[in-house]
Amino acid sequence: MNEITQHQIGLLQHALGINENRREPYRNYFLACGGHSDNADLESLVSAGLMTSRAAPSFCADGDVVYHVTDAGREMAISALPAPKKRTRYQEYLAADYGHSFAEWLGIDVPKIEYGSWYPNDGKFRMVSRRASGEWCNTQKEAKASYKQALNTSKSYREAV
Repeated sequence: MNEITQHQIGLLQHALGINENRREPYRNYFLACGGHSDNADLESLVSAGLMTSRAAPSFCADGDVVYHVTDAGREMAISALPAPKKRTRYQEYLAADYGHSFAEWLGIDVPKIEYGSWYPNDGKFRMVSRRASGEWCNTQKEAKASYKQALNTSKSYREAV
């Protein structure tokens, strides 16, 4: 049996639709035209018993060939996949089905903007969180500055205690 190249393993993986992130095959075919650049590699996989070939269906062009991966080829293609990478924290969040924002999932206390709707704060803004609360201000920019000042004051107090 000839030595199987990395490119040929890539052809097996492509035919199965697998890669580092998708490890479960969802198809098993490779359609190649008569002059396809990979025909020599595909035919050597057929002779190695890792693929089978047959004529393409009638709706395809004359000379097209359909290749299918055998069980042995499937095992080789899956075993040649690199080890899966560790999930990032964001991928863990997406898989968690948590129902909140990413910042909340991380445990970050995201401040919220409150809009005053009654006297004396009608039309004013302030930012609040569990850690600090800013003053009522005429603009959101002023409310943010007030919140940051209140947050720094609360941090200083916590460090002193």
